[in-house]
This record gives sequence, C-alpha cells and structure tokens, in this order.
Amino acid sequence: MHFPSIFLTLSVVVSEVSGAAVHHHVHRRASLTCYEDNSLRTLERFSTDAAAFCPKFLTSPSEKIPSSLVGVAASKLSSACACFQKTAAPANPVSTPALSPTSAPVIAPTPTTTSAVKASSQSIATAATSVPAAGPTGLAPGGRAYSGGKRGLVYDYNSKDFNKFFKDSTKIGFGSNWNLKRTAAPGVTFDQGPFVPTVRVDGGLNNNDWIDGVKALISSGTSMIFASNEPDNRGQANLTPAQAATVYKKYIQPFQGLVALASPAITNGGGDTGLGFLEKFVGECRDCHFDIINVHHYVNRWDVNVEQAVSAVKSFLTKDVAAFKAKHPQFQGARICLGEFWLWGASDEDGADYLRALLPWLDGNNDVACYQGFGGLWQGNFINNAGTGLSKSGQVYHDL
Repeated sequence: MHFPSIFLTLSVVVSEVSGAAVHHHVHRRASLTCYEDNSLRTLERFSTDAAAFCPKFLTSPSEKIPSSLVGVAASKLSSACACFQKTAAPANPVSTPALSPTSAPVIAPTPTTTSAVKASSQSIATAATSVPAAGPTGLAPGGRAYSGGKRGLVYDYNSKDFNKFFKDSTKIGFGSNWNLKRTAAPGVTFDQGPFVPTVRVDGGLNNNDWIDGVKALISSGTSMIFASNEPDNRGQANLTPAQAATVYKKYIQPFQGLVALASPAITNGGGDTGLGFLEKFVGECRDCHFDIINVHHYVNRWDVNVEQAVSAVKSFLTKDVAAFKAKHPQFQGARICLGEFWLWGASDEDGADYLRALLPWLDGNNDVACYQGFGGLWQGNFINNAGTGLSKSGQVYHDL
C-alpha cells in the first residue's frame, strides 16, 4: 500500500566506494555510498553469515569465505563488505499495489495518550468476540495464537473477480489486501475464509475506522491483525521507528488477548531497513506485545537461480529472524508470518519451481504461522496474462 512520502527527508550521498545505492538521512554524516550490485545483494540475502564474516575479512583478507558468499566477486568483496557494515539499502524495494482513492481511511484527529489507549483496550475487550486460546507452547502471557490456515491470498481492487479461480482450493486459509475492509472494490472480495486487516494511517497517524472495523472482523472469525506494511520502505508505509511504534500502540496493542498481534511487516533489507528498522522500533515500543513477527522477503531472478532464492528465504527465517527473536524477550513464543515473498522477475516456470521447492518447507515448519506468495490475484502473476485462469505458479499455489 502507498502512503504520501512525507515522513522522511532523504538524500543520496555519493562517494567512490562501490556496492549498493545507499540513501542517507540528511542529518547523518556519511563518507560511504554504494551502488546496487550482485555482490552486496548476496551479503544482504545471507546477512547473518555476512555479519560474522565481514568484520574479520576487512581486517584480515585471508579470512575464509563462507560457502553462502562464494558468489561475490573477489574484486568487490572488500567494498561490498564495507557497504554492508555501514548502511545497506534494500536489495530491491517492492511496492505493493496502490489502493483505490475511495478506500482511504477517514482523516480525523484521535487522542494518543496512554490513558486513552488503556480505555480503548478495556472497551474492546468488552465488545469483541474472543478468539479460542489454543496456541504454541511458550506463547507470551496475555497473547493469542493465530488459528487460521497457513497459506494466504493477497489481492486488491485490481484483482477483478479472479478469486473465483481459488474458490475450490483447500490450501487457502486466509486473505488480506493491505487494508481494513474485506471488499477491496465493488465485486472484488475474499469470501472463503478469515480476512486479516492491515492498519494504515493518514499523515497524522490516524485511522478513524480501525477500532470498530477490527471488532466486527473479530466477530466474524479474524484471529490476527497486521501492523503497518513495510514502514522501512519509502514506497510503502514510510514511517520512522517512533512513528511505527505510535501506530502500533494506538491501533494494534489494544487488541492484545483477542487476536494474534503481528509486528510491523519489514523488508529483508539491511542497515536501517529490515530487521535493523525493527530493532529500533522495538526500542520505541518496549511495553508492546507481539504474537507474530511479520517479515517480507524478495530476491531478484536476475541475481540468483531458483535454488539460491529458496535457500535465501530459508536462511533469512532460520538464521536472521530466529536470532532477532532470541534477542528480544517481547518475541518470546512469537511465530513467523512470511507476509509477502516472491522471486521477483521470475518467469512463470521459474515461479512455479520456486513455489514447489519452498511451499512444502513452509508448511512443515512449525515456527511459520502463515505466509503469502506475492504472485497474487493479478494478470501475469498467479493469474495468466489473458485473465482466463491460473498461471503455472498460480496452479502450484492452488494445489500443492
């Protein structure tokens, strides 16, 4: 989803070091700029390995290169590591489809004081229908387990009536569309399972419809709510960690104990994006509760083959995300939602192979509560170019 780019003023600082295109806050003094290339992208995809390797390599070039990083050109390893150590940008920020102007939330000022949040929480607890408390062992006190199916279907107002191609699938457990309402546009809806809403706010960090809307959804079976979509991405929610924390406290935290609460969905970028952003967010949201850690993962087909792309997802979830969870008590017992993932730029055949390799692993991983392939209900993705049926990757997502 798109927000006006009003929160962060950024500039690009140019220097002689090559690696990735880095955007710096204007107040930050920076002597390093990098250019996006496969070397830095490899380090970002295997960031746990890179974080252990690069500091040693930069002081001792004879340091053995881990197998996950052998694809980095030797001539670029030093500069790529230097960039990775500083402020790596997302490998390829991906914009989710824009929502129609008519679906924007009503703009109205709302109190944000602690007492207002507590009062709101009490009224929600009285009015909403409670979700069954079944959940994984170790769920933090006062939390709720997500009780829906693992595989989600993303759609928006451009999805036409393409949901009909998935209505007979037994694999789809929920749907979402980066907004509060199940019906994204006239005739475009999801009616085969629970709907998971995503909070989005106006320039004043307000959404006047959210509280009542979520209450109604809980009554109809919703068991999880998503916080801000990619606040670390300028093309999406575009919030600072402090702003994302304000939104979370105001609109997500009050539903603790009623539904599973998902942290803001972050990209798999490096530096101040991705888990680096979430680190700062947690520092601003120390008293917040999380049942789900929501992460997105994209890689480019022109950078990697299908096997490497699958390996990158697995490494991100089992190393990077797992290490982040272990570091923060607030995520004790939290499961992972791979809220968006895709092999960007893949052919239909490669997309199908990617899903064939990855979906069984996601389904069998108990730490993964849910996932959504970004192929989605758009022509040329899970829907064929003619709009007459499923593509090869869509058929795999429907059946496997």
